[in-house]
Amino acid sequence: MRKLFRAAASLAAILALSSIAEAQGVPGAASTAPFEIVKSHSDFDLSADGSYTEANEVAYRVLDARGREILQQTTLSYTEDLQSLEVESAYTLKASGEKIDVPEDTIMKGFGATSAPGFQDLRTLTIVFPKLEIGDQAVLVTRFQQKIPLFAGQFATNLAHSRAIKADDTQVTITAPDSGFPLQIDASGLGGGERETFAEKYRWVWSFRNDTPVTFEPDAVTEIDHEPHLIVSSFPGYQAVAAAYAAHFEKKADVTDDLQSLADRLTQGVSDHREQARILYDWVSKNISYVNIVLGAGGFTPHSADQVLATRYGDCKDHVMLLQALLKAKNIETMPALISAGTAFTLSKVASPFYFDHLITYVPEFHLFIDSTARYAPFGVLPLSDADKPVVLVPTGEVSHTPPITADSATSNSTIVSKVASDGTMEGNSQASVTGAFAVTARALMEAIPADREKELLRQLMGAGAEGRLDRHDPTQLTDPYTFDIHYRIPDAVVMPGPGAVPVSSSIKSLESDIAGTLPPSRNSNYLCPSMSRTVSDTVEFPKGTIFISLPKAVDLETEGIHLQTGFTQSGSVVQETAKLRIDHPGTVCTPDYYARVRADMAKMVSSLRAQILYK
Repeated sequence: MRKLFRAAASLAAILALSSIAEAQGVPGAASTAPFEIVKSHSDFDLSADGSYTEANEVAYRVLDARGREILQQTTLSYTEDLQSLEVESAYTLKASGEKIDVPEDTIMKGFGATSAPGFQDLRTLTIVFPKLEIGDQAVLVTRFQQKIPLFAGQFATNLAHSRAIKADDTQVTITAPDSGFPLQIDASGLGGGERETFAEKYRWVWSFRNDTPVTFEPDAVTEIDHEPHLIVSSFPGYQAVAAAYAAHFEKKADVTDDLQSLADRLTQGVSDHREQARILYDWVSKNISYVNIVLGAGGFTPHSADQVLATRYGDCKDHVMLLQALLKAKNIETMPALISAGTAFTLSKVASPFYFDHLITYVPEFHLFIDSTARYAPFGVLPLSDADKPVVLVPTGEVSHTPPITADSATSNSTIVSKVASDGTMEGNSQASVTGAFAVTARALMEAIPADREKELLRQLMGAGAEGRLDRHDPTQLTDPYTFDIHYRIPDAVVMPGPGAVPVSSSIKSLESDIAGTLPPSRNSNYLCPSMSRTVSDTVEFPKGTIFISLPKAVDLETEGIHLQTGFTQSGSVVQETAKLRIDHPGTVCTPDYYARVRADMAKMVSSLRAQILYK
């Protein structure tokens, strides 16, 4: 995920949410939480200028080996010039009651992700809890100070409470000046929250308890409206948020002589604005390395476009400033667009800058959103992480929306031709042609596979003894479609002579996950269900004399937004399998009600993809 910043608004929330993501938000992760929250108290004391102090006390109990691995070592971060962070106490509380302190001299102090000049304002503290075992608690008491507000005169914090984690005692206290600092508050699923007068200030106290954790659901999205949460902000609306960002972006996209010269040289002989924009986008995407770190004043202030051009690297803000300057040099207007690159698809009701963690570019002339940090996305194509999301345009504050991925824009066409020898060895070629979001993922994958590990990875994919060669073509060419080939030889792939059974091709069987994911019995949360189109044609030539007892039946199954067709034909010793899948949803997110309606139909589709060819 491309981070715009790492908000230090609540260390307790950072610990909890980052652990949840690591433990549960990745493919293959178990469905139960590996730890529970014994105590999480956060106390904010606000000043009228937006600065504040935050006292945190958190205690997490380890429930299994994964939880121990997650909690054993914790790294906290802060921006040195704007913030301070002190660890007042850290210790392991054994199940027996023994307390084992973390010695102060063992807390490791570090810097940001790179030592390059101008990229060193991030500081880290790493705490390792000694002798932490299942049943023990990791306890951490910290004091954080926002000495200089990230946005002058403003305060905001976003705190989410996961229903997937048992929580015994969670409490958030906010104390704020009694005048001149109005707060917008969105609290859902929490207890308390009544405003009180405290020491000539106002105070709110919220509590949360979760005795019965729900099972984590694969592909579930973060819907702030449906999860227990607390959002507190002094921003009156998203126009104010956009204006605050605009102050950080001011003059960062100014066109210098070097930038003008580069834009003119790259677009020499090209007068069409859209083609000029594509050329400049491609150049930034290919030539400016993306660094996923916090930069500038707390991660909100980009480097100037000429600085980014000189260093040839930067984060999302830097990419946007450079691309904006180059396009401005050709009289093409752009706007930075604030977006969440995670799995949040609904803007919070209370305007907060901490909803956003990424910045992309909007080109009004073409009504087009582009993201040059998505290294393998062609001009006009957004990766899945940016699609169908609300955005706030800077500096206008207008709320807009990125387009969803459609069945016609994300396509995959696979053609496999193979031959089975009399000893059961299968040899053949698979060619894939992909567009849109499929192509973005495929290019990234092909570029990431080390040449010296190619054969090993193909062997893992196709089985013991398999040999293969990957023809990647050129994944750096950002044109659709993107094609790649796999040439393979798999010994003992088929039992010969028969009788025997051969399942449908792995390419066809892979449609299962596209149709239904892991096909859970039910869903309680909205989930990702992007649209797509896939076709597969698999032709297999068996040894002469092979007799086919049975071929799978062709199917034509359709439910709301999903249509699957398969077919099997035989001519002599040659069998051809075909499959067409079209998923056409109005958006990227589906509801539990929709899932309940179509699950039975999806199960039939999945079952049909598990058929076998019987032969002797």
